[in-house]
Amino acid sequence: MTLDVSTLDFAAGVVAFASGLILLANWWLDRAAWSAFWWGAASCGMSVGIAMLALQDILPAFVAYVIAPLVLSLCAALMWVAARIFNRGSVKAIPVLAASGGWMAMLIATGASGHNQLAAVLGAGISACLYGAAAREFWLARGEPLQGRWPMIGLIALEAIALFLAAFGLSSPTISSAAPSVGWTGIINFVGLVYSAGSATFLVMMLRERSEAKHKAAALVDPLTGLANRRAFMDRAQRMLERNLRDEAPMSLLAFDLDLFKEINDTFGHPAGDQVLRIFADVLLEVLRPADIAGRIGGEEFVVALPGCGVAAALAIARRIRSVFQDEARFVNGQRIGATLCVGVASVPEHGRTLVDIIASADAALYRAKSLGRNRAVLAQSHSGDPAPTIVARIA
Repeated sequence: MTLDVSTLDFAAGVVAFASGLILLANWWLDRAAWSAFWWGAASCGMSVGIAMLALQDILPAFVAYVIAPLVLSLCAALMWVAARIFNRGSVKAIPVLAASGGWMAMLIATGASGHNQLAAVLGAGISACLYGAAAREFWLARGEPLQGRWPMIGLIALEAIALFLAAFGLSSPTISSAAPSVGWTGIINFVGLVYSAGSATFLVMMLRERSEAKHKAAALVDPLTGLANRRAFMDRAQRMLERNLRDEAPMSLLAFDLDLFKEINDTFGHPAGDQVLRIFADVLLEVLRPADIAGRIGGEEFVVALPGCGVAAALAIARRIRSVFQDEARFVNGQRIGATLCVGVASVPEHGRTLVDIIASADAALYRAKSLGRNRAVLAQSHSGDPAPTIVARIA
Protein backbone atom coordinates (compact mmCIF):
# COMPACT_ATOMS: atom_id res chain seq x y z
CA MET A 1 0.00 0.00 0.00
CA THR A 2 1.35 3.43 -0.95
CA LEU A 3 0.63 6.42 1.28
CA ASP A 4 0.55 9.95 -0.05
CA VAL A 5 0.40 13.31 1.71
CA SER A 6 -3.37 13.55 1.34
CA THR A 7 -3.78 10.23 3.14
CA LEU A 8 -1.57 11.42 5.98
CA ASP A 9 -3.50 14.69 6.09
CA PHE A 10 -6.77 12.79 6.42
CA ALA A 11 -5.37 10.60 9.22
CA ALA A 12 -3.98 13.66 11.03
CA GLY A 13 -7.37 15.36 10.78
CA VAL A 14 -9.15 12.38 12.32
CA VAL A 15 -6.61 12.15 15.15
CA ALA A 16 -6.77 15.91 15.79
CA PHE A 17 -10.57 15.83 15.99
CA ALA A 18 -10.58 12.81 18.33
CA SER A 19 -7.92 14.42 20.53
CA GLY A 20 -9.96 17.60 20.69
CA LEU A 21 -13.06 15.70 21.79
CA ILE A 22 -11.07 14.00 24.55
CA LEU A 23 -9.82 17.36 25.84
CA LEU A 24 -13.29 18.91 25.67
CA ALA A 25 -14.66 15.93 27.61
CA ASN A 26 -11.91 16.46 30.20
CA TRP A 27 -12.93 20.11 30.49
CA TRP A 28 -16.59 19.11 30.84
CA LEU A 29 -15.66 16.99 33.86
CA ASP A 30 -13.51 19.76 35.35
CA ARG A 31 -14.83 23.17 34.33
CA ALA A 32 -11.86 24.90 35.95
CA ALA A 33 -9.48 23.31 33.40
CA TRP A 34 -9.83 26.04 30.77
CA SER A 35 -6.54 25.08 29.19
CA ALA A 36 -8.15 21.77 28.20
CA PHE A 37 -11.10 23.63 26.67
CA TRP A 38 -9.00 25.92 24.49
CA TRP A 39 -6.56 23.17 23.50
CA GLY A 40 -9.49 20.89 22.65
CA ALA A 41 -11.20 23.60 20.60
CA ALA A 42 -7.92 24.22 18.78
CA SER A 43 -7.50 20.50 18.02
CA CYS A 44 -11.01 20.28 16.59
CA GLY A 45 -10.33 23.39 14.53
CA MET A 46 -7.08 21.85 13.29
CA SER A 47 -9.03 18.94 11.89
CA VAL A 48 -10.98 21.39 9.70
CA GLY A 49 -7.82 23.07 8.43
CA ILE A 50 -6.13 19.73 7.80
CA ALA A 51 -9.22 18.48 5.92
CA MET A 52 -8.94 21.49 3.62
CA LEU A 53 -5.32 20.56 2.90
CA ALA A 54 -6.30 16.94 2.22
CA LEU A 55 -8.94 18.11 -0.28
CA GLN A 56 -6.69 20.62 -2.02
CA ASP A 57 -7.17 18.84 -5.37
CA ILE A 58 -10.92 19.55 -5.43
CA LEU A 59 -11.07 22.82 -3.48
CA PRO A 60 -10.32 26.25 -4.93
CA ALA A 61 -6.70 27.31 -4.55
CA PHE A 62 -7.73 30.23 -2.33
CA VAL A 63 -9.29 27.79 0.16
CA ALA A 64 -6.37 25.35 0.16
CA TYR A 65 -3.57 27.91 0.31
CA VAL A 66 -5.16 30.84 2.18
CA ILE A 67 -8.16 29.73 4.26
CA ALA A 68 -6.57 26.46 5.44
CA PRO A 69 -3.34 28.14 6.69
CA LEU A 70 -5.49 30.85 8.25
CA VAL A 71 -7.55 28.29 10.17
CA LEU A 72 -4.44 26.40 11.27
CA SER A 73 -2.68 29.57 12.45
CA LEU A 74 -5.75 30.56 14.48
CA CYS A 75 -5.72 27.10 16.06
CA ALA A 76 -2.03 27.55 16.85
CA ALA A 77 -2.94 30.83 18.54
CA LEU A 78 -5.57 29.03 20.62
CA MET A 79 -2.97 26.47 21.67
CA TRP A 80 -0.65 29.28 22.76
CA VAL A 81 -3.59 30.72 24.75
CA ALA A 82 -4.16 27.29 26.33
CA ALA A 83 -0.45 26.98 27.20
CA ARG A 84 -0.50 30.47 28.72
CA ILE A 85 -3.57 29.69 30.81
CA PHE A 86 -2.16 26.35 31.96
CA ASN A 87 1.15 27.85 33.08
CA ARG A 88 0.14 31.36 34.17
CA GLY A 89 -3.59 31.11 34.83
CA SER A 90 -4.77 33.87 32.47
CA VAL A 91 -4.16 35.71 29.22
CA LYS A 92 -4.87 39.28 28.12
CA ALA A 93 -7.64 39.01 25.54
CA ILE A 94 -7.25 42.38 23.78
CA PRO A 95 -3.62 41.91 22.61
CA VAL A 96 -4.41 38.36 21.45
CA LEU A 97 -7.47 39.48 19.50
CA ALA A 98 -5.58 42.41 17.98
CA ALA A 99 -2.67 40.23 16.86
CA SER A 100 -5.03 37.57 15.48
CA GLY A 101 -7.03 40.15 13.56
CA GLY A 102 -3.82 41.60 12.15
CA TRP A 103 -2.45 38.41 10.66
CA MET A 104 -5.93 37.31 9.49
CA ALA A 105 -6.22 40.52 7.52
CA MET A 106 -2.68 40.09 6.17
CA LEU A 107 -3.27 36.52 5.00
CA ILE A 108 -6.63 37.32 3.41
CA ALA A 109 -5.24 40.40 1.68
CA THR A 110 -2.24 38.43 0.41
CA GLY A 111 -4.47 35.68 -0.99
CA ALA A 112 -6.99 38.15 -2.45
CA SER A 113 -4.19 39.83 -4.37
CA GLY A 114 -3.42 36.52 -6.08
CA HIS A 115 -0.40 35.51 -3.99
CA ASN A 116 -1.78 32.23 -2.68
CA GLN A 117 1.65 30.67 -2.30
CA LEU A 118 2.92 33.59 -0.20
CA ALA A 119 -0.20 33.37 1.97
CA ALA A 120 0.50 29.68 2.60
CA VAL A 121 4.11 30.45 3.52
CA LEU A 122 3.04 33.20 5.91
CA GLY A 123 0.39 30.96 7.50
CA ALA A 124 2.88 28.15 8.12
CA GLY A 125 5.48 30.58 9.45
CA ILE A 126 3.01 32.27 11.81
CA SER A 127 1.87 28.88 13.12
CA ALA A 128 5.48 27.82 13.69
CA CYS A 129 6.16 30.96 15.71
CA LEU A 130 3.04 30.42 17.81
CA TYR A 131 3.99 26.82 18.57
CA GLY A 132 7.45 28.02 19.54
CA ALA A 133 5.83 30.54 21.89
CA ALA A 134 3.64 27.78 23.39
CA ALA A 135 6.72 25.62 24.01
CA ARG A 136 8.36 28.61 25.69
CA GLU A 137 5.35 29.02 28.03
CA PHE A 138 5.75 25.45 29.25
CA TRP A 139 9.51 25.90 29.59
CA LEU A 140 9.19 29.11 31.64
CA ALA A 141 6.93 27.31 34.13
CA ARG A 142 9.33 24.38 34.50
CA GLY A 143 9.60 25.09 38.24
CA GLU A 144 6.34 23.15 38.68
CA PRO A 145 7.46 19.50 38.59
CA LEU A 146 5.12 17.71 36.16
CA GLN A 147 6.18 14.52 34.43
CA GLY A 148 4.42 15.45 31.22
CA ARG A 149 6.01 18.90 30.93
CA TRP A 150 9.27 18.03 29.17
CA PRO A 151 7.71 15.59 26.67
CA MET A 152 5.14 18.30 25.93
CA ILE A 153 7.86 20.91 25.35
CA GLY A 154 9.71 18.55 23.03
CA LEU A 155 6.57 17.68 21.07
CA ILE A 156 5.52 21.31 20.59
CA ALA A 157 9.06 22.29 19.59
CA LEU A 158 9.09 19.44 17.05
CA GLU A 159 5.80 20.69 15.57
CA ALA A 160 7.23 24.22 15.34
CA ILE A 161 10.29 22.93 13.49
CA ALA A 162 8.08 20.90 11.11
CA LEU A 163 6.03 23.99 10.29
CA PHE A 164 9.15 26.06 9.65
CA LEU A 165 10.26 23.36 7.22
CA ALA A 166 6.79 23.39 5.64
CA ALA A 167 7.03 27.15 5.18
CA PHE A 168 10.43 26.67 3.55
CA GLY A 169 9.05 23.99 1.25
CA LEU A 170 6.05 26.11 0.29
CA SER A 171 8.35 28.99 -0.62
CA SER A 172 9.70 27.00 -3.61
CA PRO A 173 9.00 28.62 -7.00
CA THR A 174 6.20 26.21 -7.90
CA ILE A 175 3.60 24.23 -6.00
CA SER A 176 2.45 21.06 -7.59
CA SER A 177 -1.27 20.53 -7.44
CA ALA A 178 -0.81 16.80 -7.48
CA ALA A 179 -0.52 15.15 -4.10
CA PRO A 180 3.19 14.30 -3.76
CA SER A 181 4.45 10.98 -2.56
CA VAL A 182 5.69 10.62 0.97
CA GLY A 183 9.07 12.33 1.35
CA TRP A 184 10.16 15.06 3.72
CA THR A 185 6.70 16.65 3.24
CA GLY A 186 5.12 13.40 4.35
CA ILE A 187 7.37 13.30 7.40
CA ILE A 188 6.16 16.79 8.33
CA ASN A 189 2.56 15.63 8.07
CA PHE A 190 3.37 12.56 10.16
CA VAL A 191 4.82 14.86 12.85
CA GLY A 192 1.51 16.72 12.87
CA LEU A 193 -0.35 13.46 13.41
CA VAL A 194 1.90 12.47 16.32
CA TYR A 195 1.63 15.99 17.75
CA SER A 196 -2.18 15.95 17.79
CA ALA A 197 -2.33 12.69 19.74
CA GLY A 198 0.70 13.29 21.96
CA SER A 199 -0.07 16.86 23.00
CA ALA A 200 -3.57 15.90 24.12
CA THR A 201 -2.19 12.95 26.08
CA PHE A 202 0.49 15.00 27.83
CA LEU A 203 -1.90 17.87 28.62
CA VAL A 204 -4.39 15.51 30.25
CA MET A 205 -1.49 13.88 32.14
CA MET A 206 -0.30 17.23 33.47
CA LEU A 207 -3.80 18.34 34.42
CA ARG A 208 -4.25 15.14 36.43
CA GLU A 209 -0.82 15.49 38.02
CA ARG A 210 -1.65 19.04 39.06
CA SER A 211 -5.06 18.03 40.39
CA GLU A 212 -3.56 15.20 42.44
CA ALA A 213 -0.87 17.54 43.80
CA LYS A 214 -3.52 20.09 44.82
CA HIS A 215 -5.61 17.46 46.59
CA LYS A 216 -2.53 16.11 48.34
CA ALA A 217 -1.50 19.60 49.43
CA ALA A 218 -5.05 20.40 50.57
CA ALA A 219 -5.02 17.28 52.72
CA LEU A 220 -1.98 18.64 54.56
CA VAL A 221 -3.17 22.23 55.08
CA ASP A 222 -5.57 23.63 57.64
CA PRO A 223 -8.26 25.31 55.50
CA LEU A 224 -8.98 28.14 57.95
CA THR A 225 -5.47 29.39 58.67
CA GLY A 226 -3.49 28.04 55.74
CA LEU A 227 -0.94 26.52 58.13
CA ALA A 228 0.14 22.89 58.14
CA ASN A 229 -2.37 20.55 59.77
CA ARG A 230 -1.41 18.08 62.50
CA ARG A 231 -0.32 15.32 60.13
CA ALA A 232 1.78 17.61 57.96
CA PHE A 233 3.42 19.28 60.94
CA MET A 234 4.35 16.00 62.61
CA ASP A 235 5.88 14.61 59.39
CA ARG A 236 7.90 17.75 58.63
CA ALA A 237 8.96 18.34 62.23
CA GLN A 238 10.12 14.72 62.58
CA ARG A 239 12.34 15.07 59.52
CA MET A 240 13.66 18.36 60.86
CA LEU A 241 14.42 16.82 64.25
CA GLU A 242 16.29 13.89 62.71
CA ARG A 243 18.36 16.26 60.59
CA ASN A 244 19.21 18.52 63.52
CA LEU A 245 20.15 15.59 65.76
CA ARG A 246 22.37 14.20 63.02
CA ASP A 247 24.07 17.59 62.58
CA GLU A 248 24.17 18.16 66.35
CA ALA A 249 22.31 21.44 65.79
CA PRO A 250 19.86 22.97 68.27
CA MET A 251 16.13 22.90 67.70
CA SER A 252 13.23 24.25 69.75
CA LEU A 253 9.50 23.86 69.76
CA LEU A 254 6.79 26.34 70.78
CA ALA A 255 3.31 25.21 71.86
CA PHE A 256 0.56 27.87 71.73
CA ASP A 257 -2.96 27.99 73.11
CA LEU A 258 -5.27 31.00 72.77
CA ASP A 259 -6.55 32.16 76.15
CA LEU A 260 -10.29 31.82 76.87
CA PHE A 261 -11.04 31.08 73.24
CA LYS A 262 -14.40 29.44 74.02
CA GLU A 263 -15.50 32.64 75.73
CA ILE A 264 -14.54 34.60 72.61
CA ASN A 265 -16.73 32.33 70.49
CA ASP A 266 -19.62 32.48 72.96
CA THR A 267 -19.44 36.25 73.41
CA PHE A 268 -18.59 37.51 69.93
CA GLY A 269 -19.64 34.60 67.72
CA HIS A 270 -17.75 31.95 65.77
CA PRO A 271 -16.94 34.27 62.82
CA ALA A 272 -15.04 36.52 65.24
CA GLY A 273 -13.30 33.47 66.70
CA ASP A 274 -12.29 32.33 63.23
CA GLN A 275 -10.91 35.80 62.52
CA VAL A 276 -8.83 35.64 65.71
CA LEU A 277 -7.34 32.33 64.53
CA ARG A 278 -6.51 33.86 61.15
CA ILE A 279 -4.90 36.85 62.85
CA PHE A 280 -2.68 34.51 64.85
CA ALA A 281 -1.69 32.60 61.70
CA ASP A 282 -0.79 35.91 60.03
CA VAL A 283 1.34 36.85 63.04
CA LEU A 284 3.23 33.56 62.76
CA LEU A 285 3.90 34.18 59.08
CA GLU A 286 5.10 37.69 59.92
CA VAL A 287 7.45 36.75 62.75
CA LEU A 288 8.77 33.33 61.77
CA ARG A 289 11.62 32.59 59.37
CA PRO A 290 11.08 30.71 56.08
CA ALA A 291 12.73 27.55 57.50
CA ASP A 292 10.43 27.44 60.56
CA ILE A 293 7.39 25.14 60.57
CA ALA A 294 4.04 26.26 61.96
CA GLY A 295 0.98 24.03 62.31
CA ARG A 296 -2.51 24.01 63.77
CA ILE A 297 -2.95 20.80 65.72
CA GLY A 298 -6.28 21.52 67.44
CA GLY A 299 -9.08 24.05 67.67
CA GLU A 300 -7.06 26.91 69.17
CA GLU A 301 -3.83 24.95 69.62
CA PHE A 302 -0.79 25.63 67.49
CA VAL A 303 2.81 24.47 67.45
CA VAL A 304 5.98 25.83 65.86
CA ALA A 305 9.31 24.09 65.19
CA LEU A 306 12.41 26.31 65.15
CA PRO A 307 15.51 24.73 63.58
CA GLY A 308 18.82 26.13 64.75
CA CYS A 309 17.29 27.83 67.79
CA GLY A 310 18.44 27.22 71.33
CA VAL A 311 16.47 28.02 74.47
CA ALA A 312 17.28 31.72 74.60
CA ALA A 313 16.48 32.39 70.95
CA ALA A 314 13.26 30.33 71.09
CA LEU A 315 12.09 32.16 74.19
CA ALA A 316 12.74 35.50 72.48
CA ILE A 317 10.70 34.41 69.46
CA ALA A 318 7.88 33.22 71.73
CA ARG A 319 7.83 36.60 73.45
CA ARG A 320 7.75 38.38 70.13
CA ILE A 321 4.83 36.31 68.83
CA ARG A 322 2.89 36.75 72.05
CA SER A 323 3.41 40.51 72.05
CA VAL A 324 2.53 41.04 68.38
CA PHE A 325 -0.59 38.89 68.65
CA GLN A 326 -1.77 40.79 71.71
CA ASP A 327 -1.52 44.03 69.72
CA GLU A 328 -3.07 42.67 66.52
CA ALA A 329 -6.00 40.91 68.24
CA ARG A 330 -6.95 43.74 70.57
CA PHE A 331 -9.72 44.79 68.15
CA VAL A 332 -11.39 42.42 65.69
CA ASN A 333 -13.97 43.65 63.19
CA GLY A 334 -14.39 46.83 65.23
CA GLN A 335 -15.04 44.94 68.49
CA ARG A 336 -12.69 45.06 71.45
CA ILE A 337 -11.81 41.40 72.02
CA GLY A 338 -8.36 41.61 73.56
CA ALA A 339 -7.33 38.07 72.68
CA THR A 340 -4.12 36.75 74.27
CA LEU A 341 -2.22 33.48 74.33
CA CYS A 342 0.14 31.30 76.32
CA VAL A 343 3.35 29.73 75.03
CA GLY A 344 5.31 26.71 76.18
CA VAL A 345 8.95 26.52 75.05
CA ALA A 346 10.98 23.31 74.83
CA SER A 347 14.27 22.53 73.12
CA VAL A 348 16.57 19.69 72.11
CA PRO A 349 18.23 18.03 73.98
CA GLU A 350 17.36 19.84 77.24
CA HIS A 351 13.74 18.70 77.12
CA GLY A 352 13.96 15.42 75.21
CA ARG A 353 15.33 13.85 72.05
CA THR A 354 12.13 12.58 70.43
CA LEU A 355 9.40 14.71 68.91
CA VAL A 356 6.80 13.25 71.27
CA ASP A 357 8.93 14.13 74.32
CA ILE A 358 9.58 17.68 73.14
CA ILE A 359 5.91 18.31 72.39
CA ALA A 360 4.97 16.89 75.80
CA SER A 361 7.49 19.19 77.51
CA ALA A 362 6.22 22.22 75.60
CA ASP A 363 2.61 21.31 76.46
CA ALA A 364 3.50 20.97 80.14
CA ALA A 365 5.10 24.41 80.07
CA LEU A 366 2.04 25.76 78.27
CA TYR A 367 -0.32 24.53 80.98
CA ARG A 368 1.94 26.00 83.66
CA ALA A 369 1.68 29.31 81.85
CA LYS A 370 -2.12 29.09 82.00
CA SER A 371 -2.07 28.20 85.69
CA LEU A 372 0.13 31.24 86.37
CA GLY A 373 -2.46 33.60 84.95
CA ARG A 374 -2.33 33.28 81.14
CA ASN A 375 -0.85 35.66 78.56
CA ARG A 376 2.73 34.55 79.13
CA ALA A 377 5.58 32.35 77.85
CA VAL A 378 7.08 29.62 80.03
CA LEU A 379 10.18 27.50 79.46
CA ALA A 380 9.81 23.76 79.98
CA GLN A 381 11.54 22.09 82.89
CA SER A 382 14.68 20.08 82.14
CA HIS A 383 14.56 16.28 81.83
CA SER A 384 18.08 15.97 83.20
CA GLY A 385 16.91 15.56 86.76
CA ASP A 386 18.44 18.87 87.84
CA PRO A 387 15.85 21.33 89.09
CA ALA A 388 15.98 23.89 86.29
CA PRO A 389 14.26 27.18 87.11
CA THR A 390 11.00 27.99 85.38
CA ILE A 391 11.42 31.05 83.21
CA VAL A 392 8.26 33.10 82.81
CA ALA A 393 8.09 35.98 80.35
CA ARG A 394 5.14 38.32 80.23
CA ILE A 395 4.86 41.59 78.36
CA ALA A 396 1.99 43.78 79.42
